[in-house]
Amino acid sequence: MLTLQQIIDEADLLVPNTVDPPDKVTQLNAINREFFNVIKIPKIVRFAGVLGQSDYTLPTDVREKNIDLVEVGLLKYRNLMSDEINPTQNNWSYDDNSKVMTLSPAPYQNGLPGIVRHHRFATTTFLSGNLTAIPDAPEEYHWTYVPALCTWLALTQEDASKAAIYEAQYKSAWNVAAQNYQK
Repeated sequence: MLTLQQIIDEADLLVPNTVDPPDKVTQLNAINREFFNVIKIPKIVRFAGVLGQSDYTLPTDVREKNIDLVEVGLLKYRNLMSDEINPTQNNWSYDDNSKVMTLSPAPYQNGLPGIVRHHRFATTTFLSGNLTAIPDAPEEYHWTYVPALCTWLALTQEDASKAAIYEAQYKSAWNVAAQNYQK
């Protein structure tokens, strides 16, 4: 597990620079968000369907754009906002502000198991005053934040060839990770 300080220290060894630590932390926030834009790590929310209840409050880490599967019992629901829905098809909608998912039709029986599969996203905003924080990515990918930061640092030093080398390293690792999670 790498902390922000460890990532910064290693990147500074690889790409000597005069960039201030708060600027590096700002870049690490961008890297943290980019990681989850490239790598779609699935996460499951489970709930018990209630007869006739169409609205369900989901955890704060669920976003409409990251939901890819909704099922209650044996029924699959389609996204009302992006899928073509026939009048007789089950559908869902989700409000990112209220965190409420609406199912149509509502479950036909109490206790039906409900599943919402969505993709994780970066939830942490790193602060320059807390360099002991760790990335939101799974631990086995923390090392990729080093070449990602090195890419940016090399560009600030106007060394495009070094930046390209580091960019290829982390993007290659992220592409493999994305394929592994896609399975």
